[in-house]
Amino acid sequence: MNPIVFVFLRVTLWTFLFLMCVTPPTRAEKPPPFDLAQDRPLAGTAYVTSWFGGVIAVADLASGAVKRTIPVGIHNHNVALRPDQKQAWVTNNNAGTVSVIDTETNAVIQTLPTGGGPRHTYFSPDGKEAYVTNEFDDRVEVFDTESFESLRTVKVGHMPHFALVSGDKVFVTNFGGGDVTVFSRSKRKTLATVPVGAGPLGAGATKDGKRIYIACHNANHVAAIDGQTHKVIARITTDAGPVQVTVTPDQVHAYVANDGAGTVQKIDLETNTIVKTVPIAPDAGSHGVGFAGGGRYLLITNTGASTVSVIDTERDEVVKTIPVPKAPEGIAIRR
Repeated sequence: MNPIVFVFLRVTLWTFLFLMCVTPPTRAEKPPPFDLAQDRPLAGTAYVTSWFGGVIAVADLASGAVKRTIPVGIHNHNVALRPDQKQAWVTNNNAGTVSVIDTETNAVIQTLPTGGGPRHTYFSPDGKEAYVTNEFDDRVEVFDTESFESLRTVKVGHMPHFALVSGDKVFVTNFGGGDVTVFSRSKRKTLATVPVGAGPLGAGATKDGKRIYIACHNANHVAAIDGQTHKVIARITTDAGPVQVTVTPDQVHAYVANDGAGTVQKIDLETNTIVKTVPIAPDAGSHGVGFAGGGRYLLITNTGASTVSVIDTERDEVVKTIPVPKAPEGIAIRR
C-alpha cells in the first residue's frame, strides 16, 4: 500500500474513534406534555360532596376551579344526577335528609326527610323515581322526583349502602350483611339475596344488565354477579379497600377506587382481571367515581387529600388535580 494512503487512512480512523468517544449520543426527543385543550377538552360541571364541610362544591372542569358552594345537610355523602341532569340529589347522612338541587340555578329546591343514615340515591331509567338507601333502618325509600312524595319503602339487608337500578331490578349492597338484595320494581318483592363478600359498598353494571359489579370493601375484591341468575361468577382481587366501581361507557372496562390503598384499578370485563393500577397517594382515600368527556376522563374524589383527580382513560394517568372542600366523597358530572 502507498505509504501516504496508509497514513491518511490511519488518521481518519483515529479521528472517527475520537469523535465517537467525545460526542454525546443523540437523545430521542421526549413526547410533548399532555395537553387537555389540544387532545380533547375537559368540560362540564362537577358536583362534589364535602363530608365535613356541609356543602356541595360546584367545580368548572375546564378551569379546574370551584365556582361556588351550595349549603346542604350534615355529613353529605353522595350526590347523583337525575337522568335529564336537571336535578342533583344529595344524601345527608347524619341529617336524615336529601337535598334536591336545581342544576340550572344551583340552589336547593327541596329538603326531603327520609330514614336514618341516607347514603346513596339511584334513579329509574326514566328519571321518575329515586331510590334512597337508609343504612340505619335497613330499607330503601322510593320518591317521586317531580312531586317529591315518598311512594313506598322496601326492606332490605343490614346497613344498605348503594342501590343500583338495572331495568326492573334494584340491586342493593348491604354493608353489614356482606350481601346484595335484589328486588323487583314492578312486583315490589325480593327476588334474591346474593352473598358477595365482606363490606359491599358501591356497584356498577353493564348497560344490558347482564353483569353487576360490587366493590366489597372489607374483602378487597370486586364481585361480578350474573344479572339474570343472581349468581356470583367471579371475584376480582383488588388493592385494599375498594369503595366504588363503575363501568366505562364503551362497556369494555370497569374502574374501581380503593380508599385503603389510594389507588384506582382498571378491570378488563372480558377476562375479569386487573390490567392497570393508577396510583393516587397512599393517604388519598380515593372514593367516588364519575366520567366526563364521553368516558375519556375518569374523575376520582380523594377524601383524605380533599382533591379530585382527573385520569385520562387512554393513558391511565392522572392529568389534572382539582382542590375541593374538605373530605369529598361523592361526585356527579353534568355535561
